[in-house]
Amino acid sequence: MHVILTILKILGILLLVILGLLLAIVLSVLFVPVRYQLEGEKPSPGWSEANGKIRVSWLLHLIHLRIQYREKELDWECYFFCVPLKKAGAALKRWKKKRRRKKAQRRKEQRKQAAQKAAQKAAVERKEKEKPLQIEEKARTAEKEQRVEEKQIESERSKTTEPEAKEAKTAESETRKTDATITEKQDTDKPKETELTKTEPEKTENTPKKETISEKLSRFWNRCKKIIGSILGFPGKLKKKLTNIRLTFRGFCDKIKQWRTLWKEESTQAALHFLTEKGRKLIRHVLPRKIRGSITFGCEDPALTGQILGAVAIAYPLYGKGVAVYPRFEEKILEGNLRMRGRIVAACLLWQAWKIYRNPDVRKTLKKIR
Repeated sequence: MHVILTILKILGILLLVILGLLLAIVLSVLFVPVRYQLEGEKPSPGWSEANGKIRVSWLLHLIHLRIQYREKELDWECYFFCVPLKKAGAALKRWKKKRRRKKAQRRKEQRKQAAQKAAQKAAVERKEKEKPLQIEEKARTAEKEQRVEEKQIESERSKTTEPEAKEAKTAESETRKTDATITEKQDTDKPKETELTKTEPEKTENTPKKETISEKLSRFWNRCKKIIGSILGFPGKLKKKLTNIRLTFRGFCDKIKQWRTLWKEESTQAALHFLTEKGRKLIRHVLPRKIRGSITFGCEDPALTGQILGAVAIAYPLYGKGVAVYPRFEEKILEGNLRMRGRIVAACLLWQAWKIYRNPDVRKTLKKIR
């Protein structure tokens, strides 16, 4: 019993540790902010010497991303728990290349060994095959000698029986000649009508039949009917197309009316007002909180520089007192440097999204749109 209790205690402690780790990870993801920093610098001559840097970090720089643009070159580096992923990726690629090379060398060695084994087997098989081949060659030579002897014996016998065979051949040739003459006479006596009867149907089959006047008139009448039917049916087709266009235009107008009525409803106006408020809060949360730097700008036309200065003055609440603006009314110039810092908390974004989802006016408008 004591052993069972100790095992249960250990299991409970392990479960609590796992749950605590999961809770810590969830809370850190929700409440630990993602911090970002932007830096930019541009000297007066041109954009070729411009520099820029972006830094994004989370959880005390344990996860860190850096993107840098300098001298027309883009460089990046990502750190995961103080381990540079770019260098780790390069090292992993090198390790994979070494592994592939080793595998290729092993395959080459295996192929060489297999080729050597195959050569050895082939040599052994050749040696084994050569022995029966020698025996077969000896047997073939003996058979050839026997055949030569048999041919000599047959030639001696044929010399004695040649005159008798000649007399038999002459008798057979005479009988064949008499049979051929009889068959030729019978063939000449037959009438030649069969040849004419064979050629006539062939000619009739190859010659095409001529169309009659009635068939030509019927075909012409059918074509005229088709042309007249297409001409008479054109107004109906045009009417159908016009009705379809009218129906589509009417449906489009009905949709516009529906959208207008939906836009004028109180629920949609309340939902839009609510979304604009929440959107402003989200933008304020995401925008940088600290901006420092200085900008000097100018155009050859003083009126244009004045217009740009007015637009910059309108955006003063966004950058505040941290940015110094210096206009030049008689010189074309653009230079300066900026530094921005901000943070994003996932819990705030999720909370605002939950509020938008739970709003009844937003739900009503979404249902009507669907």
